[in-house]
Amino acid sequence: MIKYKDKKWMYLVIPFNASTGPLSTLITLQIISLGGNAISVAYVISLSNAVLIPASMIWGFMADRLDRKKQILISFGGTALPLIFMPLANSIPLIALNYSLITFMSTASSTPFNLLVMESAEKKHWGQLFSRFSFLSSLGVLIGLIVSTFLVIILRIYEIEEILGLTVLATLIAGLKILPKPIVTFERTAILHHKESFLARMIHLPMMFLHLPNLHNFKMFSLRRLLRKPINYIPLLYIGIVIFYISSGIFNTVYPAGLYIKGLDKAEVLSVITVGMIFQILGFRFASNLLESRDEKRLAYISLILRGSSYIILGLFAQLFLGIPILISGLIFYPLAAGIAFSIFYSSSTTLIFKIVGERRQGTGLGVYSTVVGLSMFLGSLLSGYITHFISYGIDFIIAGILLIFDSFLFRYLEEG
Repeated sequence: MIKYKDKKWMYLVIPFNASTGPLSTLITLQIISLGGNAISVAYVISLSNAVLIPASMIWGFMADRLDRKKQILISFGGTALPLIFMPLANSIPLIALNYSLITFMSTASSTPFNLLVMESAEKKHWGQLFSRFSFLSSLGVLIGLIVSTFLVIILRIYEIEEILGLTVLATLIAGLKILPKPIVTFERTAILHHKESFLARMIHLPMMFLHLPNLHNFKMFSLRRLLRKPINYIPLLYIGIVIFYISSGIFNTVYPAGLYIKGLDKAEVLSVITVGMIFQILGFRFASNLLESRDEKRLAYISLILRGSSYIILGLFAQLFLGIPILISGLIFYPLAAGIAFSIFYSSSTTLIFKIVGERRQGTGLGVYSTVVGLSMFLGSLLSGYITHFISYGIDFIIAGILLIFDSFLFRYLEEG
């Protein structure tokens, strides 16, 4: 039976995601405005990425024990306060600490929101409800980017962050009234038994721990196993995803800063990121239809070539031009990379992971996957600062693209056993 007839609580993700969606770009621009460089940006983003691993562990375990409504409200409150007090963070180290706290607290709502969706309808309606939830979440990010693009013309960045904090605070107040108290409690393992729930959960946070992994779980990466088909399928799939996240960290960490340094103003930087988000929303709609008729490995291969080629072209433009050519290339190739290619790769690779954890030891498979993803995001964002600072933004983007081209051939090689 349907547990909650009123689904108004789902609309809370719009203002919440509108407040957190544009933050990484705003933080990057704020650091550059304070005199920081690519290494400063990389340190701040890397610290935030490092926080994701313990955050996904702690809040995941809490989701099995804590009331859904309470954990979501804690997430709202813990995200609102650092944003509201962002004007007091007038140095890069304070911004780094504040942003990491925001990352830690905003992560708390990912799992309980997904479980609340599952508790809100009969199983046969989960696909439709998760599709709606994902759309509302993406819409929130898009609204946040659009609003920030206009506000940055007339306000300082810390003032925009303060407005975003007040928006989350208003969402918290609304949540006190419209968030339902759970009638039935689902454990997190229920997410793994339904493709739509798993995809929606991993889009919000690509890490999920059912228990802490140990060194024995990583024996799958031994050289003896990597060289033997078909038992090398799982470790090679994980390695392919690791390369993807390292490349994404290398590119995404400094791309907004690169746009700004290469002559765009803050509104133009946010405009490029916003167009990328629009195409990402459209891409996820498109990808779901593709997955029904095409092989996931083939789709991943094609999307990696598209993303890698776009990165390389953006890198060449960054090496050779300033100003208008950077804006035009960004509006064309960034949406291809961050929108279309990302959505297709993410959907296909996550579907491949879903098949693995659904058929094998779930806790071990997810623990290893989440650990290597978290470390890859951290490593990629850290490398980006040094590559950019000691070489150039253009070379940074080109290196990210070359990694993806190599990764595409790895996915072409994959053979499932």
